[in-house]
Amino acid sequence: MGKPQDKKAASSPDKLFVYGVDDAGKPRGARFSEFNEKVASAAAEMKLTFVNPASAAFTEIAMRLPVGRLYASGKAFVPPIRRDLLGKLKAALASPGDDSQVHEPTPEKGKERDGVVAAGLPRTWESIDVGHVVLVDDSPEFGWWPCVVLNREDQVLTLRLRDYPDKGTYVRHIAQVGLLNPGPE
Repeated sequence: MGKPQDKKAASSPDKLFVYGVDDAGKPRGARFSEFNEKVASAAAEMKLTFVNPASAAFTEIAMRLPVGRLYASGKAFVPPIRRDLLGKLKAALASPGDDSQVHEPTPEKGKERDGVVAAGLPRTWESIDVGHVVLVDDSPEFGWWPCVVLNREDQVLTLRLRDYPDKGTYVRHIAQVGLLNPGPE
């Protein structure tokens, strides 16, 4: 005779959804079981959007988000997600009749977020600055890799790989790096 199975109570849909693009240009998203001011403030601190309450159509798509975690320190873990899921979430919110309440992060003073597809992408070689993401040709064998600008002295950049930060740094002239499409102006 086996162990009796406990019936799990039918859980209600998650109440808080967080999504957006982080400072490195990576899409992130998570769902939380209940609305919590700490999660909301952590989302604002990470410059991510949160939705509470959400419509049924948005909730159906947002349930594909991984479960987020809130630590005792007040920090939240919002894992990376696929870019297409981020697009589906934005499309659901843009659909006519969607009554979800979207809470956008407040833009930094002097910086506008309207029309920007990916943060951290310079529009010209002259506008490359610390924190921007550019492409660097490692070698013909390994190709181009996204790198974060650590320092800029005149036209010389010090860079590190975005996805492998422990692999050392590169020094390149601005004419030796590639720019990613930052989206519409």
